[in-house]
Amino acid sequence: MSAITVTAANVRPLPGAVVQRYDAGGSISIGDAVYLASDGDVEKAIGTGAPMHIAIGVAVSTPDGGTTIASGERVDVVVFGPVDGGASMTIGAQHYVSDTGGAWDTAVGTKDCRLGYAVTASILFVSPQIIDWS
Repeated sequence: MSAITVTAANVRPLPGAVVQRYDAGGSISIGDAVYLASDGDVEKAIGTGAPMHIAIGVAVSTPDGGTTIASGERVDVVVFGPVDGGASMTIGAQHYVSDTGGAWDTAVGTKDCRLGYAVTASILFVSPQIIDWS
């Protein structure tokens, strides 16, 4: 497994991205992969699958322009489309939800949840998909 470096200050949605606004259910950093909790809030996704944290997208901005979000604050999430802010990604390579909360990885974690694929060394095309949750 190889974690992808994500610089919160560089993360931003690009034209064509589908962005939805949610409340944070816990502490989140811009660039974190997030999942939709049963209460409708988003929290850091994690590839261990216990409990099942199926990623819905990547946190990209806050109303105040900060890089961290506290529980209860609003956060914009790209649920589909291009997000800039990664580093050293291999073009065309799949990227997955890491076993480390919120992180992106080049390899499948404990459970196989794809986050998207790299279109450049710094741009991830977010297209979450569950591959195997058995």
